[in-house]
Amino acid sequence: MKVFHKKRRYSFFCIQRLITTILSIVFVNYVNGAEVNSWECGKFEGANIIGSGGTYLGKLGPKWLTDSIFNSSSKYSSTWSSESIFNDTSIFGNSYSNTSVFNNLASDPPKIMSDSGFVGYLSTGPEWHSDRFSPYDIKYTCNWD
Repeated sequence: MKVFHKKRRYSFFCIQRLITTILSIVFVNYVNGAEVNSWECGKFEGANIIGSGGTYLGKLGPKWLTDSIFNSSSKYSSTWSSESIFNDTSIFGNSYSNTSVFNNLASDPPKIMSDSGFVGYLSTGPEWHSDRFSPYDIKYTCNWD
């Protein structure tokens, strides 16, 4: 009887370890889904951010760029402009609108458009979408702060 319990306990341990390994692999892929790499900064620099209805929301690029969302003097980086993703009362910056950068489940977040076309969406999530990029990830990876 003791041998049976040892085999059963060992089988449970093996199954538990297998599940942990699988979940670890899934979690690592989940976290790295829409990560920005430094060699990708060129595709973002100067790209327009276009919100729902074709609303222009500024550009991606260094903070010295006039229309950059990272330029603290630009209306596109302000907390008061309706055309700013950083205005948490606007449809592009709150946490509940389907058009907001900061709603992880937004169905229509702002588009990132370069001269060569669609680059992806400006969105904090969900991270398993490889075409959604966080503005903070872009800012710090590309050293635009």
